[in-house]
Amino acid sequence: MILVDTSAWIEFFRELRRGLLNQSERRTVLPLLEACHILSQPAELWTEAGDLGFALRRRGVTPKTLDLLIAVYALHHSATLLTLDKDFVAMHKAGVPLQLAGVP
Repeated sequence: MILVDTSAWIEFFRELRRGLLNQSERRTVLPLLEACHILSQPAELWTEAGDLGFALRRRGVTPKTLDLLIAVYALHHSATLLTLDKDFVAMHKAGVPLQLAGVP
């Protein structure tokens, strides 16, 4: 399973749901997004994200809160994360066992 981060969607579509310019774009893009699977939220999502952020801060890495939440989703579901966001690479280098697409 691949979890696609917004940074990758933006690069692919150049805009997302709220950034669509007109009804024609909405009719084209929204059905594509509806084909994606919705992952269940881990029960301890916010706690685990907070703990991960605490641990990473001690290693000199301070990712954005939303990126911590996405990382917890990816870890919980054992999903490979497709992203262009450098926060995830920094987390990976700091020892978080994220599976990043294209990153060894």
